[in-house]
Amino acid sequence: MMTEIDLNDADAKKKFKYPVSVFFIIVNEFCERFSYYGMKTVLGLYFRDILLYDESESTVYYHLFSMLCYFTPVFGAILADTYLGKFKTILYLSILYACGNIMLSVASIPNTLPQKEFSLLGLFIIGVGTGGIKPCVSAFGGEQFVRPQQDKQLEQFFSYFYISINAGSLLSTLLTPILREDIQCFGQSSCFPLAFGVPAILMIVAIVVFFFGKWNYKMRPTEGNIMVDVSKCIAHAIGRKFRSTDEKHDHWLYFASDKFDMELIKDIKQVLHVLVLYLPIPVFWALYDQQGSRWLFQATRMDGSLGFMSVKPDQIGIVNPLLIIAITPLFNSLIYPCFKKCGLLTPLQRIGTGGLLIGISFVISGIVELNLETTYPRIPAPGLTQLNFINTLPCPVNISYAHGNHPDKWLDVGAKSFSFERDLMDGPIRVKANLLSPRCQDVTFSNAEWTGTIEGVSTKAFSVVVTVRNGKLEVARMKTEEPLDKANSGHPRVGFIFNLNNDSYDQGNITLKSSSKIFHLPFVASNFSSTLDRLVSTDTIEVDVGTYKVFIPRKDGGVNTDDEAGSITVLQGGCYTIVVQRSLNPLSGENEDGLVMPIEVTPYNSIHMMWLLPQYFIITAGEVMFSVTGLQFSFTQAPERMQSVMQAAWLLNVAFGNLIVTVVAKAKLIPRQSMEFFLFAGLIALDIILFVILALRYTYVEDEKEKSESMKRLRSSTVKEGTDNKAFTSETAI
Repeated sequence: MMTEIDLNDADAKKKFKYPVSVFFIIVNEFCERFSYYGMKTVLGLYFRDILLYDESESTVYYHLFSMLCYFTPVFGAILADTYLGKFKTILYLSILYACGNIMLSVASIPNTLPQKEFSLLGLFIIGVGTGGIKPCVSAFGGEQFVRPQQDKQLEQFFSYFYISINAGSLLSTLLTPILREDIQCFGQSSCFPLAFGVPAILMIVAIVVFFFGKWNYKMRPTEGNIMVDVSKCIAHAIGRKFRSTDEKHDHWLYFASDKFDMELIKDIKQVLHVLVLYLPIPVFWALYDQQGSRWLFQATRMDGSLGFMSVKPDQIGIVNPLLIIAITPLFNSLIYPCFKKCGLLTPLQRIGTGGLLIGISFVISGIVELNLETTYPRIPAPGLTQLNFINTLPCPVNISYAHGNHPDKWLDVGAKSFSFERDLMDGPIRVKANLLSPRCQDVTFSNAEWTGTIEGVSTKAFSVVVTVRNGKLEVARMKTEEPLDKANSGHPRVGFIFNLNNDSYDQGNITLKSSSKIFHLPFVASNFSSTLDRLVSTDTIEVDVGTYKVFIPRKDGGVNTDDEAGSITVLQGGCYTIVVQRSLNPLSGENEDGLVMPIEVTPYNSIHMMWLLPQYFIITAGEVMFSVTGLQFSFTQAPERMQSVMQAAWLLNVAFGNLIVTVVAKAKLIPRQSMEFFLFAGLIALDIILFVILALRYTYVEDEKEKSESMKRLRSSTVKEGTDNKAFTSETAI
């Protein structure tokens, strides 16, 4: 007996070294999370800019991918616990994961593989891989410790593990947008192959690091997966309930008592009791996961310049992990203890409050979107055309059009252009132009009035130029469409209307020069307007934000030279038509200094991206209260052998939340993005009401245990009030 006690004491006092194997696991997790978040950071823009889906379709595919990533953990857990074990499951699925990364990177190269098909196939493989290993890696790391002797070291491991996740997320969210936008490859203005290729390389590194830790790992044999037993028990109970007509039970799960033990059935009852609370949870995730889709697209329509640098739209997401690291200790050390002393913020109250904060963040995003709408391009509806009149004369002109109910439109000296939309149902638009200013009376006009018709095209916009030729007032519509749509990249879009004089070539380039960039816009004689044979227009190109000098070609003694016509400043997201004329006074015909007249067709991104910070701060605070508490609640409220089931159920909530976003985006029933944000905010408000009702009816496991202990103490005190049988007591002691 003494020998056994000494052995136990010796074992209890034995110090266990920190397992070297966990460092391989932590490095593996860092590389894998870098790969996942790096790829996902630019994924929404890849759908929109390269695969050419619109924003609603891009949102659908983005959330379908996210949904897949959170459906597959269930199958990964079954595969690891029942068949392969955690090591082989992580290794094999990681290899599959890396193959998906490589396929996506190669498919993003133009003219290699069928781009859409192989990109979606690569994403499917990535979803299976990352979802399959998700429930295995942290659990495999926990198995490397001896419990309970290394519980403190185990707690440290999970802290390091969490830091590695956020470190991978932070670095990849910062780096991959730079690889996407600042590097050009394969003849494109961006480089998605590199933005996807670097995460693929990190995933290969993760596999190599994980494999070389093989000889240090402690590996447990497969013991069967409790989720399989739970599924069988529920299926058997349901089957017997519908087949049996005479048998009665207090709960439908008791119909499985003929085949399954009562302890398992009671554990499943407890799990189902918690799962009822999960019914509203997917709506919470439906809002939260839109940071990578709708909020990303919102950022592309904003100004990211900070003076010394420019924040890219897909970099704004870095705010979330930064804030998580910053405010999580604050909640744990200050906010939660203070409220706990007041009897507030129980786990379910935290979850509900977190959901409320997420809803408030969407109200804020809706308000931001309302302000953004003033900077959106005004695209003509089907059946309408847009005409943008540009006065190139140094005197005011009155423009009126005959059909429709609009009053006459006046063009002042200070207002060089105006635009209107007209219905094409009545045919060509009759337009009349009249010179007004006495400043032009010193020039002889053979005709100071022009009347004619202008053709339009449905949903398109065109420049209509007011100028003079041979002493006659002329009005002509340019052939080239106006650049209405903002560039997906956020860069300004610029097109030119150029008044050719006799000293200009009939083809050449208009050149834009800044301190670091040069852009050329070619023009040819075939672009001449049918009415004004010396007026041409260029195609529209994307340029960088900044100030540029404008150079136009000129024949000077048979030598081609470039003359500086003036300068322009273009801002992020703006669309500009630039009118360039050789002489300051086109009526005189004299070659004086050039004249550059920029026309802002679509407003630039005047609202700064930093206005997104309030909604990011609030949604992150909501995440800390909602997500972290939810994981803890799932763990503590589940029976010990059902904890994997509860974790899988929590992950499935994320999948169903992404499904909700997919359905809303696919339906396209809400034409304005601001209204969609408000819809989700209203939806979560109703959802929180349902959650509160369910939470009020829930009894915590700890409360049940305390109630049971109270009953035991009550029975014990009742027994003690009786007469002690000393003979029985001494007999029992023997």
